[in-house]
Amino acid sequence: MYERFIFATEIERAGIRELLSDAFPLSKLWYVHDDIDFLMDMEVSIPQEIFFQYVATTPGPARLLLHSCYHLSLALHDPPLWLIHELRKMLYQLPSGGIK
Repeated sequence: MYERFIFATEIERAGIRELLSDAFPLSKLWYVHDDIDFLMDMEVSIPQEIFFQYVATTPGPARLLLHSCYHLSLALHDPPLWLIHELRKMLYQLPSGGIK
């Protein structure tokens, strides 16, 4: 699985790199040079569902990791079946009070 991350600051990129390398020690992480944004790519051999569950529930230095995921953010606009299934699972795991 491959994902590109986009960050607002170098500090955020370094913090999330540390989080991801701790959670997925066999992953390949590398910085991508860009004159405007702070980018990082990740390649890891795990199912997309597991990665999505992790980034959708793990807070990073600024916000949930999912907010920095470029490809997953695009997928949310026209979700594939596996992502619809994961979103439904997350919805059913919300506290009984629901969304307010």
